[in-house]
Amino acid sequence: MNVRRLLVAALMAPLLCPACASGASTDGADGERVGSASEASSFPFVQFGTRCQETYQNNWYTACSGATARCTGFQNAVAAQGGLGNYYYNLHGAKSALENPDTCGWPCGYVDSVDFFYMETHGCRSNTDACWFMWDTSTRAYSSQMRLGDSGRENMIFSTFSCDTLTLDSYMWTRWSPVLAGGLVMTTGSNDTLYLPSNASTGADYFNRMSNGEPIAQSWHEAMLAGDSANMPAVMNTGSNSTDCWNRQAGVKLSNLLATPVLRDSAVGYTCFSSWN
Repeated sequence: MNVRRLLVAALMAPLLCPACASGASTDGADGERVGSASEASSFPFVQFGTRCQETYQNNWYTACSGATARCTGFQNAVAAQGGLGNYYYNLHGAKSALENPDTCGWPCGYVDSVDFFYMETHGCRSNTDACWFMWDTSTRAYSSQMRLGDSGRENMIFSTFSCDTLTLDSYMWTRWSPVLAGGLVMTTGSNDTLYLPSNASTGADYFNRMSNGEPIAQSWHEAMLAGDSANMPAVMNTGSNSTDCWNRQAGVKLSNLLATPVLRDSAVGYTCFSSWN
């Protein structure tokens, strides 16, 4: 197994997103919605949101096979461990909820309305953007329009089962600096490909590893490779300096997430990147 790591000195100016209107659907990836669970857990106040898409309007893109099963597994695992699974929606009309500041909260499924956001859909990249496919025909959400962690609940973890969103190349910083400037602590994705494993328990495995006390980055790495050994999971996070950056990647867990300092704009001194395979 190959492990790639990168440390980037970061100097960022804020990128403010325009105000938005809601338009998010309130159905899950397969038409279902999961409500709040109890707070009897070791991470009682971490709020989770899940948005996933398996099929697309008028079949404008190939199905993301197994997304419903994996996302339902993730959300059910949250509930089983006593976590706050605040919403489980699909990606119908979801572009504004990903790209814009939170003006509506849980009912509209904004990323910034929860601490931990988990999403599955197809991903893509360009020289300027990481991007995520929405249900709506030919619609994608773009990282250049996102500033996460600076509105509403102030999202801390943006975790997406999507290919190509964390590709390590000379454009990675361009793609992600607007997103990280808002205070986002960590994002997970793929350096290349995340296959659609027949193992429907990948989502649940990811959450269960975290709830058992593993760091978030380690849980992503291990769950993705357990789902398919050819997967190429990756994580990126911020830090005030190099030591702080790597310590955050190795040490941020559900149990200490809300105590993790938020770094915005010029307070972000470094970003750390790791990928496997």
